Amino acid sequence: MEKLRPDDAVAVAVPESAGENPPPVVPGKSGGGDEYGGNVFAESAEPQQQHTRVLVPTESTVPPRVLWRKENRSYTDKIWGIVYALSFVAFLSCGFFLVANSKPRYEHDSQGNRVISSHFRSDVESCCEGATGRDSFGFDLCSKLEQEEASGARRLQAGDSKYDGDEGIFDAFMEAPEIIVGLLAFAAFTALVWVLLLRFFSRPIVILTEVIKVGVFIYMGVVQESTGTRVFCFFIAAGIIAYDVWTRKEIMFAASILEHSTKALKDNPTMLVGCIVVKLFYALNAFLFVLFYSSAFNVVEVESLETCFGGSCTTQCVFVYPNYAGGMTTFLSLAYLWSIILFAKMRLSIIATMVGSWHFHPEDKPGVVRSIINSFTTSIGTLAVSSLISTVAERINRMLQEPCWRSWIGPAACVTLPLQLFLCCFGQCLETLIRMLTKFAVVLHVFTGLPFLGSAKKVFKIMSRHFKGGFVTEVTSAGVLNLGAYVFSICIALLAWAWLDARFECSTLPGGKDAAYVIGWIILGLFNLWYPVLGIYVIILINRLLQNLQWPGDKGEPQYFQHLWVNPLAAIFVGCISMMFFSYIAAIFLDTVDVLFLCFAIDKDNNVDLSGDELQSLIKTLPNYVEADARTVDADEDFEDDATPMAVAQRV
Repeated sequence: MEKLRPDDAVAVAVPESAGENPPPVVPGKSGGGDEYGGNVFAESAEPQQQHTRVLVPTESTVPPRVLWRKENRSYTDKIWGIVYALSFVAFLSCGFFLVANSKPRYEHDSQGNRVISSHFRSDVESCCEGATGRDSFGFDLCSKLEQEEASGARRLQAGDSKYDGDEGIFDAFMEAPEIIVGLLAFAAFTALVWVLLLRFFSRPIVILTEVIKVGVFIYMGVVQESTGTRVFCFFIAAGIIAYDVWTRKEIMFAASILEHSTKALKDNPTMLVGCIVVKLFYALNAFLFVLFYSSAFNVVEVESLETCFGGSCTTQCVFVYPNYAGGMTTFLSLAYLWSIILFAKMRLSIIATMVGSWHFHPEDKPGVVRSIINSFTTSIGTLAVSSLISTVAERINRMLQEPCWRSWIGPAACVTLPLQLFLCCFGQCLETLIRMLTKFAVVLHVFTGLPFLGSAKKVFKIMSRHFKGGFVTEVTSAGVLNLGAYVFSICIALLAWAWLDARFECSTLPGGKDAAYVIGWIILGLFNLWYPVLGIYVIILINRLLQNLQWPGDKGEPQYFQHLWVNPLAAIFVGCISMMFFSYIAAIFLDTVDVLFLCFAIDKDNNVDLSGDELQSLIKTLPNYVEADARTVDADEDFEDDATPMAVAQRV
């Protein structure tokens, strides 16, 4: 038997004696076939007329329907569902343990002076009784305690700003909650308006989105008083215009495919409600993570630290983090990453249930409540294992990309740089491949109720018959929506930056007197906004390192630098949260497109008449589409000797 590659379309000759109509399809039976799902034969003959056809055994595909009813569903991949439940319980337990043990290291007295908190004062006094050394800069706790007792504490100030010298970004949000609450509410409202406009006016809105992106930066450049900020805004606007001109054909194609996907949204308006419900869990999980992670910074102990220099040793009292705090924060980061990917799979599950039913049998569609229940109950195990695989792939990708900067320095750069670039590309490709496999496996699981492995094997066979490599993704649509979300998030971040500068009397925007490292902040912001989940981790770590950074001044008093870094870092944090909002909205449309791709492949397998179908005409323009007229048959179906299909090695 001749084996054919999965990216080949197979032309199969059907002799005239087989008649005009092929044997009927009888779904539900299992059959044989070669490993790629084609019942083909090595023998060949010269046919009078060739038809492009692949005969598909029923075990290699699925019938065009969605098994969404309760009686048709059963719990799959139960072990992984239990593992996730245990990990989430551990996430809550570790988080609230850190919150309970989090105590502020410093506090302000009635005059606004910063002093060692009452919780740690007795420990510091006991430790200092045996301490033999003092830090000449006044950084150790004993020096701070002596300064408080000698001068009655001190009023700290970072530059000419309203910062006292010990705040971080979360302190800024607590002092001015209207900034983060107001801007995130504005971002959520903008995202909601965006999705509603895309739902009804997808093609014009895609074009209008590009125009708005340019207009916003031009307007921000006009109203800015600083020349540096004005040039920066105009530069971004020019870059967006150049990109739009270069990709104008792809943008119009993206508008067409999104316009088709909005038909599913228009006919299933309650689907947005289900996605919003999942988003609420997503937001709650993000809130808990930020609460737990920020609380871990104040889980400290007072210990005596011995330092030796020049043969002499001294002991000083300092705050140290207990060993368990570091391990817990690492676990919290991994558990949080698993949860947010799981919520994305739940959103996909709800969309697949409703869009698949609407496509295959619009007269028998589930409600949004049933779709949500299926995702949170019978499908939770499969969604958990698919999200875990994606989490591991993303973690590997980060590990491969983390040391990239080292390859640019040193004499061995000519060897290490190409290798590191290769590893970065490999990690990105691996993550993309696994993400697409798990996504389509989840969709097929929703359709059939199969466990993850069964769904993954079958969906790869189905997609391989119609798309080269077995996967398809509409890159242009994703690029248009993601770039739109990215630019909107940059706008929110810049608004937050300007608002924070005005609120705390700083000038850290480009051209301001405190804009010492503005280029670095811009680069950090652009990177973190594109990877918002990773960006939140990075921001929290930077905040932790800089929050207590100080340096001795001319008179021996410590100087603080909150006026230089809190505002830009807090603005990037707001931008990351906004990017997560906009990306979630964009993912609703992209998930709908992916579900329709798989529906199309299943229709082709089952010989559904798609003539005149708009989706088919759009998919045929994709570069990895394979023209193959597949027809489902049973392995035990009897063919007359003169009606046996003949395989012809031919790429269409």
